[in-house]
Amino acid sequence: MKIKLILFILAVSLSCVNSNTQKTIDLVKNWKFSPDTDNIGHSEKWFALGFDDSKWDILDAGTKWEDQGYPDLDSYGWYRKKVEVPIDWKGKDIWIKFGAVNDAYDLFINGEQVSSFGAANITFADKPSFTKVTEKINYGESNLITVKVNDWGNSGGLWRLPAIITIDKVEIDLFKPLSDKSFNLTEENYTLFWEDNFNSDKLDSTKWAVRGIGPRGVGFVTPNALEIKDGKLIIKAFMENDSLKVSAVGTQGLFDTTYGYFECKAQLPKTTGNWAAFWIQSPGISSGEDPGKFGTEIDIFEYFKGQGGDFVSHNLHWAYGPNQKSTGAFLSKVEGIGEGFHTFAVEWTPEKYAFFVDGFKYHEIKEAISHIDEYIILSFEPAHTVENLKTATLPDAFIIDYVKVYKKN
Repeated sequence: MKIKLILFILAVSLSCVNSNTQKTIDLVKNWKFSPDTDNIGHSEKWFALGFDDSKWDILDAGTKWEDQGYPDLDSYGWYRKKVEVPIDWKGKDIWIKFGAVNDAYDLFINGEQVSSFGAANITFADKPSFTKVTEKINYGESNLITVKVNDWGNSGGLWRLPAIITIDKVEIDLFKPLSDKSFNLTEENYTLFWEDNFNSDKLDSTKWAVRGIGPRGVGFVTPNALEIKDGKLIIKAFMENDSLKVSAVGTQGLFDTTYGYFECKAQLPKTTGNWAAFWIQSPGISSGEDPGKFGTEIDIFEYFKGQGGDFVSHNLHWAYGPNQKSTGAFLSKVEGIGEGFHTFAVEWTPEKYAFFVDGFKYHEIKEAISHIDEYIILSFEPAHTVENLKTATLPDAFIIDYVKVYKKN
């Protein structure tokens, strides 16, 4: 009886200790800050542990930098802050969360870049974002958090709370599926309409053509970065003669259609800098601004490993030209998405776009609905800048098992 009582007391004591463990550290106050209008911060390593920021200004997160002494800054700005992480966080997943960053940002931990959110006018000014930083943390010691923010107009900075580092899963559980029931094509009255399982020994020229041969980003699109092997389409990224070689294929001029359930099964690349994409495009998207008449670029998924490794994003773009419009990025968080094969899909109807990962619906958007035929694209996109390419691990590959299109009966 005494032994049971002792064990009970020990269990209660341990429970109290666990319940008192700090789960979240506030990152709001006292960031070191410097504008970077000439974009020299990266080359001068403003993210480095040994960099001298003693003459930098002091700003808070949660308030735009225009209201903290920088009213005309529409450019880059850097934030640096040191925080001690409790030693009892060791063994737990650790995340940094920002309520919104205006407009895009790169995150560094202890001198190493760990994530990147936003690019090419895809803004995170009104969206929460998360980065898993578990492997970069020094426990029981001071850790340097550095954020390079790119504001391309209006307000800027770490302008919306929360700004935290946390082990609390409740704080990062915003990108789960809308339903715990997977999508059933038969129940939804869909049947197979078009497919390619890549079972031949070369790309089927009746279904696909290499798309956009020539310079793209900091790379070069070439047929030499394609291979079909063991029933898989392999789109490669590699360096050749100091040039980044990538590739892309599309069904332009061979297969296009309106509405349906578009799905691919793929293994995602391992690198940062470059990214994989499965998308639908209208041939007349630059001819006018009405998405119903001229089409919408439907990014079924894009995988920027720089976003933390467990996220894929979905975007819509239309009215190509000086008045281009976009909505997104809509993020889906899937633990382990960077390992093995997964399915990615969109259900495109006259009323909506619904985005799926592994059969589960994560987002439903009722904006910019296209009502015209569009074609399919698979691409391994090159980095936007040489700076981004420096983080890439090459050679790498985006591997596709199949692409299928289903239609309502």
